[in-house]
Amino acid sequence: MPNAWKLLVENGIGNLVFDCPDTEVNILTSERLKALDTILDEIASNQALKALLVTSAKNRIFIAGADIKEIEGIQVKKDAFEKAEQGKKIFQKLEDLKIPTICVINGACLGGGYELALACRYRLACFSNNVKIGLPEVNLGILPGFGGSIRLPRRIGLLKALPMILAGRIVSAEDALKNKMVDHLYPEKTLLEDAKRFAQMVVKRGGFSRRAKKDAMTWFLEDTFIGRAIVFSKAKKDVLKKTKGVYPAPLEIIKLISKTVGRKGAAVYRLESEHFSNLGTTEVSKNLIKVFFLSEKYKKFRWTDSAVAADGIQKCGVVGAGVMGGGIAQLVSYRDIPVRVKDLNEKALAGALKEAMGIYKSALKKRKIKKHELENKMGLISTSLDNSGLKNSGMVIEAVVEDLGIKQKVFHELGDLTSPEVILASNTSSLSVTKMAESCRYPERVVGLHFFNPVNRMPLVEVIRAAKTSAETLEKTILFSRRLGKTVIVVEDKPGFLVNRLLLPYLNEAAYLLEDGISPFEIDTLAEKFGMPMGPIELADQVGIDVGYKVAHILQEAFGDRMKVASILEVVKKQGLLGKKSGKGFYVYKGRQKFANPEVKLNFSTKKVAAEDARKRMIYIMINEAARCLEEKVIDSAATVDIGMIMGTGFPPFRGGLLRYADSVGLANIVKDLERFQNQVDAKRFEPSAYLRELAKKGGTFYS
Repeated sequence: MPNAWKLLVENGIGNLVFDCPDTEVNILTSERLKALDTILDEIASNQALKALLVTSAKNRIFIAGADIKEIEGIQVKKDAFEKAEQGKKIFQKLEDLKIPTICVINGACLGGGYELALACRYRLACFSNNVKIGLPEVNLGILPGFGGSIRLPRRIGLLKALPMILAGRIVSAEDALKNKMVDHLYPEKTLLEDAKRFAQMVVKRGGFSRRAKKDAMTWFLEDTFIGRAIVFSKAKKDVLKKTKGVYPAPLEIIKLISKTVGRKGAAVYRLESEHFSNLGTTEVSKNLIKVFFLSEKYKKFRWTDSAVAADGIQKCGVVGAGVMGGGIAQLVSYRDIPVRVKDLNEKALAGALKEAMGIYKSALKKRKIKKHELENKMGLISTSLDNSGLKNSGMVIEAVVEDLGIKQKVFHELGDLTSPEVILASNTSSLSVTKMAESCRYPERVVGLHFFNPVNRMPLVEVIRAAKTSAETLEKTILFSRRLGKTVIVVEDKPGFLVNRLLLPYLNEAAYLLEDGISPFEIDTLAEKFGMPMGPIELADQVGIDVGYKVAHILQEAFGDRMKVASILEVVKKQGLLGKKSGKGFYVYKGRQKFANPEVKLNFSTKKVAAEDARKRMIYIMINEAARCLEEKVIDSAATVDIGMIMGTGFPPFRGGLLRYADSVGLANIVKDLERFQNQVDAKRFEPSAYLRELAKKGGTFYS
């Protein structure tokens, strides 16, 4: 392997340049760490050097982190411990150099990259949106293992460092400066020259310090036994509330930092390696790493052979000013694209503007945007009671009520109004895009573009290929969706597409469990303990029982008895209990609290369903339907199912995805349980699909 490190010296100032050959990013592999070890020995013995810069030759990248594939390959705790020790030993050499060391951050500086930066005496960065700094290891089910868990609390204090490491938070250059994660920011174009001048200044002055005094409360919480006990107790409570204890890494981080904060010496760093080794071989970490690679894959996945280089959309239209329409308008304007929202009445249009403004105000409060940005982006949203302003849009997104007749009428109007190059997209969650396109001139430019609610937070969009959708339309829609910051999966035009086709049977099965006598709280607790972000009963309330019932009936009409809607849903809907939006559904909502709704009349079954069987019924019914989607070629692969369910429903990432979880259980075991459930309740919905049976019979897996 060619040496990725090169030492340049000018006027006594060394510049250690990192440039991994034949790659777009710099990654710290074991081999490159060994090469760094060797060159640090040379630097330590070079008496002519007065200071050392550590820089990157990559554009917009400093160091993206350690080699995740190597971490994935760790199988035993001893290897995990040794890998952590290897990196620590080398970074300690960097920290022990007798000359000033200055890390020059020109872009992404993450994980092991920032741990290297922390081993330097100073850190400089540039004013650039490309600068992203942090220790995101927790998102891979591990903790910083090259000294970052020790050095960051020393650098910025326990109160700032602990939540940053626990959340795997990545910050901008400005926030890094504010939090003392870097010492100075310079213009991007002059960063290297400014860094050299900074080095000369440090050499001349003999050092540079920006240490601030702590206020009394910070001193108490960070530097006293009682104060730290309070900090760690609250951190543990918050972690358990957020993760329900299913992710071991945050708890391991709290244990480690509680033992090491305020302490010095080699034993402290050794503790970090020990705690790293406790996580490096866990199934949770392996699954999170697989999900990471999945996520990276789908950011750039080629769904078509089209040679289109850009979406070319300079302006966007939205027809329908409901919650989804307002959310889509906000998302589009956030990316600095003008958007015209059209509806039939002023009240609806005002609601869309209110929805967009609410999202922006929340972002402002969280300091994700500045006030002038809010005003500028809101200024990009305009409204109209007629179709004026839609004609010159590059794309028009239909977001009206989920009624095929109404949508066909909209597409007929838009087809006559717009030129053949304008893409017409439907935000339908389950209806046939092909049937909508039939009512439109030039149906090849019609496509499905299914956003999930809330639009600004859910990372997935389903792009639906209708019967006549052209490759160019599909590719431009994919590129536009990625420009909006979304992960894309392409789905064939079948009822429910992918996510709703799998999610609705899960919600429906939860309703059947209600009929079997299990309480809403018990059902939701089972799902949450499995790792779902919210229980299915509460989710039904959140979506709206009327909305869920409508989509469930669309699927029942398409797929027959195996999607038969549980009668309890119709009963509750007729009672006018629509869910959270009406204050009452299966639960009664008062502020942030919820209570079982006594108005929901249940005819409790005398059957007793074991908790484990109840959980299996909800999860296995999704696995079975996913197998049918693969069989029918609704989607292309098990990986697409998994990324769709993780990003579209919050399926627990630590399980690796719905079908990776199925593989871990064993497909023969799942078929056996489905057959047992089918015999118990005499229901077609549990009949194993032919595809699943065949895989199980061969001893295969979804990922084989």
